[in-house]
Amino acid sequence: MSDTPAPAGKARFPRTFWTANTIELFERAAYYSMASFMVIYLKENLGMTPAAATFLNGAILWGLVYFLPILSGTIADKYGYKKSLSVALVLISVGYLVMGNLQEFWPGLSGTAEGVPVNYLLPVVVAIVFIGIGGSIVKPCIAGTVQKTSGMHATLAFGIFYMVINIGSITGRAVSYFVRINFGIPAIFTYVATVFALVGLAVVLLVYKEPQFVSDGKKDGQVVKRRSLGEALLGIITVLGNIRFVFFLIVLSLFWFLYSQLYNLMPLFMRFIEPNAPMELYTMANPLMIVCFQLLITKFAKKWTPIKSIMVGVAVTTVGMVVNVLPTLLWSNVTQKISFLGLAIPAAGIFMIVSIASMATGEMFASPRIYEYLGALAPKGQEGLYLGYANLPVALGSILGGLVGGELFQKLILDPQKAGEPVRIAALWLIIGGVGICSFVGLGIYNSWLKRILKKNRTAAA
Repeated sequence: MSDTPAPAGKARFPRTFWTANTIELFERAAYYSMASFMVIYLKENLGMTPAAATFLNGAILWGLVYFLPILSGTIADKYGYKKSLSVALVLISVGYLVMGNLQEFWPGLSGTAEGVPVNYLLPVVVAIVFIGIGGSIVKPCIAGTVQKTSGMHATLAFGIFYMVINIGSITGRAVSYFVRINFGIPAIFTYVATVFALVGLAVVLLVYKEPQFVSDGKKDGQVVKRRSLGEALLGIITVLGNIRFVFFLIVLSLFWFLYSQLYNLMPLFMRFIEPNAPMELYTMANPLMIVCFQLLITKFAKKWTPIKSIMVGVAVTTVGMVVNVLPTLLWSNVTQKISFLGLAIPAAGIFMIVSIASMATGEMFASPRIYEYLGALAPKGQEGLYLGYANLPVALGSILGGLVGGELFQKLILDPQKAGEPVRIAALWLIIGGVGICSFVGLGIYNSWLKRILKKNRTAAA
């Protein structure tokens, strides 16, 4: 198979395109194998508070993964994707290996050492920083490879790329479940995430080829110049100087605040409802929905404006969060087992599955159109610069979600339980749903504001 992008008439992709997608599949399988159990591992195995667990997972790990590509993408352009991917997957592999073996490396950490509690914080932070930095490098390298090898078929190429991410997600969760029930939670990191990451590294070293690496100079008649780290940092200042754009990013970050609870608050809540809750199976509703319905939803909403599609996505996700209030209204005991698809599942668990499926539906409506809308908002000639910061709302929402999710769980669930008072499940999910309502209203205000500005500009031009 040729390594040259296919011409406009043929939807054939070069070998490097498929190699990059293979690497992405293994890297995502590694990540999602442990994502549903990270906060559970930190809380149940390592003895951390819910607030500390969600802070480390949401604010630190997700914050690094989604904020650092602004800088790591520049570094990858400078040193090449192959070298960058190699370093990234080494960091990721070491991070997972350390995380899964903390109690082996430091035996006293499982309880006390000579009667003195041992703090896991430092080794956990080191492992998470390794995973986060590595993940932030993988993102721009793989996306950049897909872009460079897609030729005139970028839409199809990124559709395949998006599908591969979700196939990796399903694969990682499925393998994780069987390993965990046989060997325990730490084995997810040691035997699943680490091995998937190492397989991805092997593909990089043995198969992956650099896609049309361009040095400073001319390519296709155009001057090509890589941005330095200084220029990347200045770009942040340029983008954040656009108040209208910043307002949109903040409103959008509230949507991603909701989504971040899938891996922060929801695992903690379900383990409270059902101590042995298989969270990888619950959260598998997310990628399964996307694999089954993404094309259908894309076709259904293709004639909608981007802002309408985004607002529908936010609304569906918000409703999905509030759905978790219903078990408290319909059953006196939300832990009561109910038959669902031939399985005995807690009442709250059934609505949790509905909630996660709703989040996936909201993501399908909103996520693909966000990039389109961000590009339209950018000043003419600066579209690339602004799209480079499209992950900022995810980073901000994840940081805020990590900080808030664990605190809410502590204050509304664990503290009342400890005091012998009723837990406040309805309040928990209504507060989370309220954030979604703020995002929806903010998007409506922003869109109305933007329409007035555009109308005023057209009138002035006439």
